[in-house]
Amino acid sequence: TEKGQLITLDINEELETFARSFFNRSPYASQIDYRIVDAKNEIIKIDGPIDLVFIDADKRNYAAYFDMVIDKVRSGGLIIVDNVLWSGKIIDALAQDKSTVALRDFNQKCLDDDRVEKTLLPLRDGLLILRKK
Repeated sequence: TEKGQLITLDINEELETFARSFFNRSPYASQIDYRIVDAKNEIIKIDGPIDLVFIDADKRNYAAYFDMVIDKVRSGGLIIVDNVLWSGKIIDALAQDKSTVALRDFNQKCLDDDRVEKTLLPLRDGLLILRKK
């Protein structure tokens, strides 16, 4: 919308030119705030209410990102989380690497959280859609 704002946080400087080239072609370019930052340090600076959060970042910090945004998301707002099935490793009890264990814990955390309604789309690496009550 004309009043909307998109804030995108990325730590990968190598993608900046590529991403900005697409954002600059958008009719909403003036509303896109693209920041090369560490999300853990930047999320606390963003005021709510937020309509939509998309998390596709370092898997070990998914729970921290969720905790940082949940109170900023408006009622009815969405948190969409990518890679929650992690190439099927989530259901493999033998997969015990740090990212897999963190994702398993994050998925359970979301399942147990009564503040959100949950839908898992088992597409590719899995997409978790959380709707704040």
